[in-house]
Amino acid sequence: MSNLIGGFIQKKKDDSPFLSLTDGESAVIKKLKDIKLVTKAGYGGEEKEVLRLKCEVETSDGTRDKDFDNGTARFATELQEKGVKIGCGFTLTRVGQQTKTRYVVSAVVGGEETPAAPAVSAE
Repeated sequence: MSNLIGGFIQKKKDDSPFLSLTDGESAVIKKLKDIKLVTKAGYGGEEKEVLRLKCEVETSDGTRDKDFDNGTARFATELQEKGVKIGCGFTLTRVGQQTKTRYVVSAVVGGEETPAAPAVSAE
């Protein structure tokens, strides 16, 4: 029965339009398609601005488009320091729980501002 429930949970997670991770879990972002500021209600009901990343994410059911929202300066700094740009691929890992949660970016590849590889001459 736990395989049935586990499979159901995984399918719901794969089908969700939003990327969510548990402590220690990672997701492979195949391509960052866009980043924008959106306003949404916070835990206390007040509105706050967050970064919304529109991504192609590798799931157990293939590649899916998902959104990932985060409103912390720490996460924005992580993206900036790791050189994440539109078109990049990277791995996103959640570390911690509740108010101690942070997201770590690793294995950044590509992006719109990545210089093209020099042409190789056939001479």
